[in-house]
Amino acid sequence: MNGRDLQIALRRETKSLLPLVASLLARRPFVLRWIMAAGITLVLAEASLGASNSASSSVGTPDLATDATEVQVLGVRSSTQADHSLVAIDLSADVRYKVGHLSNPERLYLDLSRTRISSQLASRRITLNDAFVGQIRMGTDQGAVTRIVLDLHSAVRSRVSQLSSPARLLVELSRPGDTTESEVGVAKRSDIRGVAGQVPAGVGPTQSAPSGETSTAKDESSLSSNAENLRAKSASGPHTHGDGEKAGLNYAGTSPPRNFLALGLNVGSSYDDNILGNNRQRVGDVSFQFGPSLNLRREGQRLNLALSYQPHFRIYRKASEENVVDQTLGFDAGYKVSSRFSFRGRTSAFYTTGIFQPNQNEEFLPGLGSPSGLNDTLFTPTARQLTWSSRIDASYQASPHDSLGVFVGQSKLDFRQQFSNPGTLQNTDQKDAGVVYEHRLSPHTTLGINYQYQDIRFGPDSRARVHSPFFSYAQQVSPNLTLTVFGGPQFSHLHEVIALPLGPFTFRIPISLATSNWALGGTVTKQLDKTAFQLTAQHQVSDGGGLLGAVVSSSVGTSVRRRLPGRWDASWSAGYAYNRSLDTTSSRGAYQSLTAGFGLAHSMTEKLSVRLGFDFIHQRGSGQSQLFGDFDRDLWSVQFSYRFHEIALRR
Repeated sequence: MNGRDLQIALRRETKSLLPLVASLLARRPFVLRWIMAAGITLVLAEASLGASNSASSSVGTPDLATDATEVQVLGVRSSTQADHSLVAIDLSADVRYKVGHLSNPERLYLDLSRTRISSQLASRRITLNDAFVGQIRMGTDQGAVTRIVLDLHSAVRSRVSQLSSPARLLVELSRPGDTTESEVGVAKRSDIRGVAGQVPAGVGPTQSAPSGETSTAKDESSLSSNAENLRAKSASGPHTHGDGEKAGLNYAGTSPPRNFLALGLNVGSSYDDNILGNNRQRVGDVSFQFGPSLNLRREGQRLNLALSYQPHFRIYRKASEENVVDQTLGFDAGYKVSSRFSFRGRTSAFYTTGIFQPNQNEEFLPGLGSPSGLNDTLFTPTARQLTWSSRIDASYQASPHDSLGVFVGQSKLDFRQQFSNPGTLQNTDQKDAGVVYEHRLSPHTTLGINYQYQDIRFGPDSRARVHSPFFSYAQQVSPNLTLTVFGGPQFSHLHEVIALPLGPFTFRIPISLATSNWALGGTVTKQLDKTAFQLTAQHQVSDGGGLLGAVVSSSVGTSVRRRLPGRWDASWSAGYAYNRSLDTTSSRGAYQSLTAGFGLAHSMTEKLSVRLGFDFIHQRGSGQSQLFGDFDRDLWSVQFSYRFHEIALRR
């Protein structure tokens, strides 16, 4: 079976009612174009009507529940005394806000909903000569949430009040031992006319909490007891390798939205110059994509939930037999049994065809990534596949400086067909289990020991068992720079059955091999006001992505995001990977892959955004590798994303 026949066979197996309907529409391109044009026109019309309605209702006191216009942050003023400090945030109207506290270092932040920084403000970060506040920073994410951070010298007692005439927020800071007025409820006082001591009013984005940092957000003031501070410090700071996190690259100061349910629609078009993934018979075509999205995040006192689901319809202009319906699902749940003991469960599922797939909407749920341990540096160009991953973690905080965690997980790569012929794709089933110990050397430095067991099954009767004791180190070098490295030996036992054709007969030869190698890896992340950068590299045993059995995978990748004027956002990414078979007794095969991409996104309105993108993949095999795994592909795309409705949820 050659690569072309395999691709067509995989397609025919996954025919369903929706792709057939899509095929009929694709044969009438003028009907499809009319439907898409009408849909985009309705979306734009609704956005325009919503904006005009918001503008007409903005006269007088804004309706906080329904007003969709963005409130402007006009300025920040400060005044300090020996025993207290006052920070006033001038606004164009009243806002809804949340207050939170972060430790190591001590910070107090305010999240202002549906706001933006006034264009007249020039400074992005200011330093204060204050007994309580060392620095004030401000930034607005793509969800129109402005975060204002007060970098504190030490723990303080805080109180936030919303004032009228003119609209402003007043932050009152005092020493923890001071007893002032009550800290319950939102104070609406209009007798305070202003705060002395004008300071530059534009301050830059805040430092977001590193992965795993505990954030205690309240609607009003916050003051932790000594015991609570110890628990907060033990959970803050950088985390070492082994937690399974694959968070996206975000700017400093951005934080995921909380307690909401959002519905959206994605519509776009793209041109793929090699839709079959076959360099010998390249076929290019234009495709149209559309699909709804459902996103939910709820954070409670004990239970946290996050959900993202997105079906995706792809209709080709000419090659209607390639029409497909892809689906992505992500779910994350955490439960806090006590102040020391917690559980977390994660799962993700991707039912897709081809390489270029819509990612889970990071704009809605940043950080909701896949817990998969599967190899994502190998590509099967046109195979219909189901990728499913899950992981359960249990964590125990033994002391303010020590924590212990255990985890179990499973990942499957299923090509929807069991292949019996040699030289075809291999289904993969991987089970993981491990123990993670972390010791906090300082508020910004963590050491970790991680033992991981992997049982990788591929093909009908082949498997590899891997034992990996890792040592890891994580450090928050500065408020904007984080470094994580890991390394250790890996001991692998490979049992594989090789099919050897000889004339009219095929002999199956079992191979048993014990090997060892060193695993190394690291990540450097830098988050600035308008730029975010990440560099990753790793070398370790992994699965072969369906093309090979167990492999030794070496990869390096980098990604950059940059905020541009006019609500534009640019992103770049590039990566290189080399995957060779773990079986070194014969020339079993290897693959080299090179990827690159560029994206340019623009927020047209509060609900509507557009993204232009280009993606490139180059992959070559050597030795006894699959011929259909060699290909080059370029994709140019444009996508419109629209949020229909966002419902606030209670904690």
